[in-house]
Amino acid sequence: MIYKISHSVPANTTRDNPDWQKLKICKGTIIQWIIFMSEEAADQLRFTVEYHGVQILPYNRPESIYGMFTPVAIPESLKIEEKPYELDIYAWNTDDTHSHEYNLHVNIEPPRPTTPGTVPTGVIARFKSLFGGGV
Repeated sequence: MIYKISHSVPANTTRDNPDWQKLKICKGTIIQWIIFMSEEAADQLRFTVEYHGVQILPYNRPESIYGMFTPVAIPESLKIEEKPYELDIYAWNTDDTHSHEYNLHVNIEPPRPTTPGTVPTGVIARFKSLFGGGV
């Protein structure tokens, strides 16, 4: 499942007072990020993504995402298991005149249902014997 957000960040937004957006997602595993922004954003538009107060994109704090002017796919393997299933996106735009837009797509693989395996016949026989059944 792909979750998307495109958001225009106002001019003169600072890292200390960033623009904040919430992206509702589902339980599962993030397997890919797709990120892009317009060339006009230059290096003035930056953002980070957090899950439950921990920065997950990029992992190397205090870095931020910026300067991706063509769609960039970043592989990932990050389990999302605790509610609320939401990502917090913090963005800032140091341009003093123009707003700039980021585009973030999050590809999530939902949890797979567990399938029961086969039970050895010896285990079944011992279980039956507990309740008076024959072996």
